[in-house]
Amino acid sequence: MLPPNNTLESVPYIGPKIAQKLANMGITSVSDLAYYLPRAWEDLSQITPISALEPADERATIRASLATVSTFRSPVKRMYLTQGKADDGSGKLPLIWFNQPYLKTSLKAGKEYFFTGKVDRNRGMLQMVNPSFEAVSDTPLHSGRIVPVYPEHRDLTPKIFRRIIKGILPHLRNQEETLPASLVAKYQLAPLNQALVEIHFPSSLEALQTAKDRLSFDELLTTQLTIQRIRNYLGKQAARPIPTDNQLIKSILAHIPFSLTDSQNLVLQEILQDLSQDSPANRLLEGDVGSGKTIVVAIAAIATAKAGFESAIMVPTEVLARQHFDKLSPLFKATGVSLALRTNAFNEGPQNANVTIGTHALIYNRVCFTNLNLVVIDEQHRFGVKQREALKNKGYTPHFISLTATPIPRSLALSIFGDLDISIISERPGHRPKIITQVLSENKRRIAYDKIRTEVASGHQAFIVVPLVEDSKTITAKSAESEFAYIKKEFPDLRIGLMHGRIDAIAKQTLMQDFMHGKVDVLVSTTVIEVGIDVPNATVMLIESAERFGLAQLHQLRGRVGRSELQSYCFVIPSLDEAGIVDRLEEFSKLTDGFKLAELDLKMRGPGTLFGALQAGFIKYKLADWTDANAIKRARDAAKEILANDPELTNSPELAKRINIEDVVLHRE
Repeated sequence: MLPPNNTLESVPYIGPKIAQKLANMGITSVSDLAYYLPRAWEDLSQITPISALEPADERATIRASLATVSTFRSPVKRMYLTQGKADDGSGKLPLIWFNQPYLKTSLKAGKEYFFTGKVDRNRGMLQMVNPSFEAVSDTPLHSGRIVPVYPEHRDLTPKIFRRIIKGILPHLRNQEETLPASLVAKYQLAPLNQALVEIHFPSSLEALQTAKDRLSFDELLTTQLTIQRIRNYLGKQAARPIPTDNQLIKSILAHIPFSLTDSQNLVLQEILQDLSQDSPANRLLEGDVGSGKTIVVAIAAIATAKAGFESAIMVPTEVLARQHFDKLSPLFKATGVSLALRTNAFNEGPQNANVTIGTHALIYNRVCFTNLNLVVIDEQHRFGVKQREALKNKGYTPHFISLTATPIPRSLALSIFGDLDISIISERPGHRPKIITQVLSENKRRIAYDKIRTEVASGHQAFIVVPLVEDSKTITAKSAESEFAYIKKEFPDLRIGLMHGRIDAIAKQTLMQDFMHGKVDVLVSTTVIEVGIDVPNATVMLIESAERFGLAQLHQLRGRVGRSELQSYCFVIPSLDEAGIVDRLEEFSKLTDGFKLAELDLKMRGPGTLFGALQAGFIKYKLADWTDANAIKRARDAAKEILANDPELTNSPELAKRINIEDVVLHRE
């Protein structure tokens, strides 16, 4: 195995100064170095004869003797110029370097080098400008091979890193295998020591891909082992079944002024089936914006109350908690179920209510339960083992349901939510028309303003969303405070509101109440209104500096309108008028299916964008591909096989070290 406690000073090319620089980067052991992987690889193994060179944008590599070399100052701009001539027998090529006077001692005439650089034409003659170079040897580091490119660092260049990694090659070659031999054979994986050597210094492109496959498998396996251990942990817990029957559900549905969709009915049955078991439910309910997830879990909470148990519904913001409380109160009252609201700012309803809605404070000691048996985590929360234990230590092992309005592609759901059973509400209420979405350039924003004025004149309302609270000197994007001032001048006759995260909870709630009751025409806001806000009378969404948001987040924001039978509109205006940005936004305007948008966003920008600014615990892979469902399934199957034979990983201590049962806990601050 790698010697994790070896001091870095024992590695060639590492002295005290470089060791300190590495420590500043979080690299303190040989093991850390081994897994400091290249960010890219450049194939400089293809040697081109000088006679075959052509001007091109891509770099070429030659192997040639340096026939001549000289350094002098330019008579015009007084810059240092170093000129040389390379000769490989097939031809000669002028070389030129600008402002690198040290080269007069580095380059030696008559010596053979690899030279890599762009070839252009100067006064009819080919030349290579500012080429990198390395003396020819049997084991080149920087040229004449597939070259690893390490992340740039202020104090340590990729060249220095290549020298350092070369110094730990003996350790890499002696690395012991961490996976069972049967697993390596079954999945046709490269041995770990071979993979670590080849990932840093590939002998071929094929060997590099084999190394990537092995190490990405290890990354995915670590996640899947953690997920499966959580699933196994939960499977050992005893829960109290929540019985229900069709007559009870029919009586609850009779108090709802609309019919559930087929998809809602199916998901409701899956949840009720979970709750009837004597092991804790652990389900993720996915549903596109406006698909009706909240009413489904409200029915489950009422059924739980009728069985004699309490429920807690936890949401990410006080504004959303208040909204749920206000909207659900009539249904709970009609069915004879008591409801309470508990946040830092609000404390309403009976002390021991059947159902309590609140923020993260619900799990703390000051909120007491006497018979809690259902916990619903709304909007992008994951409830970790610590929080489960906190509730269990109060004497409860409740059933858990997590909700998300961010449509998560199945490949990502397998990676991050693999410990959960997954239900999907795949359809929206049929009476809602499609939201008309349009991308506007800066000089056409009047189209959006005219639509806002027309809709407000018809008695409707509008959102204007920006990414920043206040102006930034470093970020080109609109801010809520500046936009609020501008919109008040643009619409002096309209009632304009301002909402962002720095406003206190009471003021936010007052503003949202005013907006929901039609006392505010246009709400200028940051993304604090992104999650769950439901104002059926709002028909226009204008998103400024739209390039700052991922497609899934844009879809969430668009979902704040179109929540009734009224025709709604969404306008997106980027601050940067660049082709790639506009193309991405045009894709957004064409797609209304949140799952298709999420798949596209995942491929274009990675998983973090699906959740906005998600936080602690999100797994960042170096090599593994979030969109490769087959690779994820292989790792999942392997994890199940390993744990079936060795539940505590007693025989795999190196694997056990990687696993923290809380690693896959995600949360939004």
